[in-house]
Amino acid sequence: MIARIEVPPRLERIVETFRTAGINAKAEPRMDAWLRAHAAFEVPLGQAVHAAGGPVALADDPDAVRGMLHLMRQNLAATDTPPVPRAFAALRALPQGLLVAVLQRFLKSPTAVHSGLNDPSPATAAELERLTEQLRGRQPQTS
Repeated sequence: MIARIEVPPRLERIVETFRTAGINAKAEPRMDAWLRAHAAFEVPLGQAVHAAGGPVALADDPDAVRGMLHLMRQNLAATDTPPVPRAFAALRALPQGLLVAVLQRFLKSPTAVHSGLNDPSPATAAELERLTEQLRGRQPQTS
């Protein structure tokens, strides 16, 4: 059983402000686990899309999608806490063939096509590389 964590009044007001503005928001007491799970998914996704030349091009290469999924699974397995949200656990549990099909469909969707995934800039590639280093526990040298 997970203990209920007290949400500070200031955070409650911030969440309520977002909700009033029409943004679905909630306090996440396990933010570190949330960030790690999203990075475990987002970094391989961004790198694979960048290498393929866009989300649709990646969707058309099942081997590349399988490679991306393999990296996602490795990243999730390397975390020391269960993923948040729990739906990310499906990436470890569901059969590869099913996940590849779902990811291909997502990559061809308007959500993926019109998202930041289509940004081919060198800055995006550099950011993904830095996140990869952080996921692996290495801190890049700063100049």
